[in-house]
Amino acid sequence: MLREWIRTLRADCPRWARQLGLVYEHAAIAARHRRMHRHWAPHLARSREIVLAAAARCARTGRALVIGAGDCLDVPVSALAERFTEVVLADIVVSPEARALAREHRGRVRCVSWDATGALEKLAAVRATVVSAGARRLFEESDPGPPPGGEPDLVVSANCLSQLGLVPGHALPAAGVDEALPDRCGTAAAKRHLAWLAQRTGAVRVLLADTARLDLGPDGRELKRENLLARLPLRRPDHAWRWDLAPIPEYSADVARIHEVGAWIDGPAGRAAS
Repeated sequence: MLREWIRTLRADCPRWARQLGLVYEHAAIAARHRRMHRHWAPHLARSREIVLAAAARCARTGRALVIGAGDCLDVPVSALAERFTEVVLADIVVSPEARALAREHRGRVRCVSWDATGALEKLAAVRATVVSAGARRLFEESDPGPPPGGEPDLVVSANCLSQLGLVPGHALPAAGVDEALPDRCGTAAAKRHLAWLAQRTGAVRVLLADTARLDLGPDGRELKRENLLARLPLRRPDHAWRWDLAPIPEYSADVARIHEVGAWIDGPAGRAAS
């Protein structure tokens, strides 16, 4: 707990990010990775492979943009820095790991605190009084603006789609009386993010995202499945795999939490070959 508390103090982010639970979530993910690094390794390696495959498709190598960079566990930052003139690591909470990579590749890698939804500062301002419809509308009508640093040649949405509105939604007092509010915020934010990505027509675009959440028993039997992308306008992913997110007893004494993950690669010429 002390390590996580220190990490929250060191977080580089706007003040409203703390009000919406984003700094706590950032520290919690880092802590879980320390405990589960062996179980997460195949998922992280697969994510990095997908990003590198997409980077190889780029005819232009001026700028790579990573959205949801976090601790850069799932992004091959050093390899991207060798290929692109500039790599922009964008997240609301800029991690110590991202800052260290920027120092290591000074002049080629830089960190930006950036809200990919364009809605969160406004949401934090009305956090105490906003109700379900108002919160959802903020995400639906938001505009993140142009990409930080300018239009990229490669843009990576790094395993953040399902969390963009979900985590802030849970931080709203209104969620205490409307259990569906976080999911509504999550869906609205995800749709807006997908529309924003689709506007980057000059870039090779990589989307890494959770597609389903599974609970498995000790014998591997599926106890529960939740489709995370059912209401989103997405085709079948180009690549898919499982992420051993929280095995027994990390999640509970008798249930393991598994995520199914999809990867989509699109570019200026349209859909990528699988």
